[in-house]
Amino acid sequence: MPGLDRSVLDTINSELALRRIRRDTLSDFIVAPHYNAIFVRAGDELWGRTSEQLRSGTYSPQLPLTLPVPKPGGFTRPGSILQPIDRLVYQALADLVAPILEEQMDRKRSFSHVLTSSTESDQMFEPESQSWDQMQARLQKIAAMGGWFVKADVANYFERIPQHHLINLMTATGCRTEITRLLEEMLLAFKQRDSSGIIQGVFPSDLFGNYYLTDLDAYCEVHDVPSVRYVDDLYLYFETRPEAARGLIRLVEQLRHDGLHLNEGKSGVSKADSVLKEETTLDDLFAEVREQLEAEKDEEEKLERGYGFPVDWDLSNGEDIWENNEEDEEMVDEDHDDLFGDAVIRLFESIEEYQDHTIKIERFCLPFLREMGSDIAVERTLNGIISRPYMSRTYLSYLSGFIGESTEIKDRLEGLMKGDALISDYQRMYILATLSMAPKVSREAVKITLQLLQDLSYAQETRAIAAILAAKHGAPVQRRAVRLAYEGETSPYVRAAILYASRHFTGAERRTCIKAWGGHSIVNALVAHALKGE
Repeated sequence: MPGLDRSVLDTINSELALRRIRRDTLSDFIVAPHYNAIFVRAGDELWGRTSEQLRSGTYSPQLPLTLPVPKPGGFTRPGSILQPIDRLVYQALADLVAPILEEQMDRKRSFSHVLTSSTESDQMFEPESQSWDQMQARLQKIAAMGGWFVKADVANYFERIPQHHLINLMTATGCRTEITRLLEEMLLAFKQRDSSGIIQGVFPSDLFGNYYLTDLDAYCEVHDVPSVRYVDDLYLYFETRPEAARGLIRLVEQLRHDGLHLNEGKSGVSKADSVLKEETTLDDLFAEVREQLEAEKDEEEKLERGYGFPVDWDLSNGEDIWENNEEDEEMVDEDHDDLFGDAVIRLFESIEEYQDHTIKIERFCLPFLREMGSDIAVERTLNGIISRPYMSRTYLSYLSGFIGESTEIKDRLEGLMKGDALISDYQRMYILATLSMAPKVSREAVKITLQLLQDLSYAQETRAIAAILAAKHGAPVQRRAVRLAYEGETSPYVRAAILYASRHFTGAERRTCIKAWGGHSIVNALVAHALKGE
């Protein structure tokens, strides 16, 4: 396995990479508090082990943890997280090549994932809201000319990106060969030696996925085709319908050359005024909220809370990243805050009128409603876990803000775990994570959770959270069942979660678990280090 030369290793900013990983974990597909604890409380130890492997050439990337994430229509997509060492290497290498890749982006055409101007920011990219607004403004300006658009969506984009082509593009751009060679080995390993696709849901993949279509941006520039792109959502402008029809055919051929294909159900030719109407309708919906945001002193921070729903699933105290700051509270204009809150509520209540924009409205409003302490969405989100499973993370992130005070929410979630309406481990994982943040759960719920922990038909990602919930909320005999489950457990990921769950055991029991299990794997050693640092 190729390592990294000292000259490359010395340029890695491990502290920056760890900060960005900690930020990135807040929007992970998979809840992994035992891995997050490593990044927060064992970062130096993690980098020490990582750098030694890279220096000695013994580093070998592992398979990612992947869970099917529901999509509208009943389909799924893979949501992944990496093993701790792999994630640190992936982020560190991405940080090294990011400035080079950003220079290749045509920011008059591609508006997504703009590299932050600060080289020390834990946010790898500029605010998504800002990028989206710039994309909308450009699209509306083009659409105002009349004419036609080829509106296109790449089918299963991240799963189809040809790794070798991506690496060749990066090398040709000027990225160091040692870095791209290691990246190619990592991408192959993450996909079990399949050379198609990169994992989804982490900062580096956002960077690489956005960069890969720079060839298409260049193609549009060479052929004088006005275009707008947000990741793999494409808009190509033509003056007449025949030109647009021919443009669609050429686009299909261009993408096929790059190893990609269009989603035929979401792609086609549309009149510019219909595209303009669709985009301005969405803008009009959000206009009042944006107007109030402009009056806020913390506009940028508030906007970012409305995109991605960053919740810290620490599962210990129920607090999230947006902790109250007394100094900030003193500076908030309460009148503006009330006006903003009223605008968010009105936007949320417009869902029934704008069914086509339900997902966008919910994803924007629910983080704000949670922060405001508004429970107007509780019933809708509880029901939506079953009727709209693809929104489970967003719904349960919202509900987690009320689980500490509402026994009704707790009882409803426990009822879902007892019933048979859940269709995915993704739903179960987030329900268990939310219940873990409750002050107390029923003994019966812990019993069901223990049964889930021991049932190998459930995903290891779900069983890991089950172990943590049972250890936190279980009676002494139930905690003992968690401890005894370790020896018979076949998944190293779940074993590491049980070790992490020992934080809820008595002091003597926890010390015994750390001593007995801490040397069973590198991840266990890192979890043990994190536990000692608490």
